[in-house]
Amino acid sequence: MANKPAWIVAFFLTLPSALCAVDQSFPRGFFIEDLSKNPPVPAFYNLENNQVEPFTFRQKYVQFIDFAWDRDKGRVFFSARSSRQEPFRIYLKNWPDGDEKPVYESPVGPFRFLLSPDGRRFALQIMGSQAWPTVAVCSWEEQRIVALGQGYSPDWSLDGQRLLFLQIPGSLPSYLFEYRVDTDTAAAVLQEPVMEAVYTDDADQMIVKTASQSKRCDIFQVWNRRRGKFNPFCLQETVEVKGKCPIQRDIGAFPGHQFFFFKESLNVSENDHPRLIVTDLWGGRLQSLEPEDWQPRASAVEATSLVVGEDPLYLVPADGTGGRREIPREGFVQIGR
Repeated sequence: MANKPAWIVAFFLTLPSALCAVDQSFPRGFFIEDLSKNPPVPAFYNLENNQVEPFTFRQKYVQFIDFAWDRDKGRVFFSARSSRQEPFRIYLKNWPDGDEKPVYESPVGPFRFLLSPDGRRFALQIMGSQAWPTVAVCSWEEQRIVALGQGYSPDWSLDGQRLLFLQIPGSLPSYLFEYRVDTDTAAAVLQEPVMEAVYTDDADQMIVKTASQSKRCDIFQVWNRRRGKFNPFCLQETVEVKGKCPIQRDIGAFPGHQFFFFKESLNVSENDHPRLIVTDLWGGRLQSLEPEDWQPRASAVEATSLVVGEDPLYLVPADGTGGRREIPREGFVQIGR
């Protein structure tokens, strides 16, 4: 197991003996910020009836960061603090109105968290005194944490047994590492610097951008670990025929890793206003959103749902069918999937 520096030792809160939710069907949806309230408050957008539903809390909180909806088990994880003097904690709340039970806190500083698909672990990005955050894996039920060094951009495999992240060995560039639950260790995936990476639905195939590829043509590739081979991920015919290189950045995976999205510009002058490209697993282009149709933000909030814009938000199906649905007077909260 990786050694834990003294400054990253986390304080775990006493866990209740039983955290199992009642076996029932829980709604599809995601968390947003209800801007119609003063101050704005988190709310739940129900995808089954397309309604914004209030989400009640038993305690008072002054600041929220991430939300994760573990629909399979009917429980919500969220990070918040109860006062400006208190540290940020991750709380567990059973759906729909259970008590909020703190399951993790960090004395070092604010953090982001990403819930594993099996709901058993958090990938943490903890901000401390260093220039870059520290990546760690928290097994909240076992009250155990593994520090993985400075880095960013964690991404869980579909089964929750592996974690990709970009590790920074003191200073840039970053290198692609993978943590494995079964061995409790992390190791380099590629020997050259990597700028971005996410898993596909197969943990042995990843969508990556290496530094060397970025210098030649700033596009994403699929790295097949079994074959040790790179292939272009999502290129238009004009690129292949005429040799023009677009600029592709900020790859993101929908939950389930069946769909992906990224920003694309045809040249440097368009970099501030790129199109948003949505693709399938094989890099096929499902839709292309013009800057005015998605900026300032986009987030995959559910296996087939993309949310774009800001007050109002717009709900967009991954495959582009059925148009888009406006969600008025709502803003983003971070999604800690």
